[in-house]
Amino acid sequence: MLSTVVIISEMEHSGQDAEASSPLNPNPAGLTLQPHAPNLQCWSHFHKPILAILIGGLLFGSGTALSLLYFTQMGNVPYLLGPLLLSVGLMFLVTGLVWVPVVKQSLEHKALTKVNDGKGSQLEQQQHL
Repeated sequence: MLSTVVIISEMEHSGQDAEASSPLNPNPAGLTLQPHAPNLQCWSHFHKPILAILIGGLLFGSGTALSLLYFTQMGNVPYLLGPLLLSVGLMFLVTGLVWVPVVKQSLEHKALTKVNDGKGSQLEQQQHL
């Protein structure tokens, strides 16, 4: 799984601001997209979803193996152990897989609101003058 992190930074302005961001212009003048910074750790944001995916995969795999052992009658496996691990593993796996895009969208939203808050306060100050 390869993730790309983009950091939005504001360049210094001299004079008035250019146009504000809008749906038609998502990258207003004065904002640049920089590549991944080395000090930003993606693990701190994505460790819980990745852990849920790993636990779900392990439980799902062991549930599959135990279910196969039970239905082929090759081992002495309790009746509900295989299906129980299958269902719990699938629940963890799906939760983790849905959690990753939610965290990614949340990080993008925080970055955009942080940039837009700075620009909004500058625009309000100019309008009051």
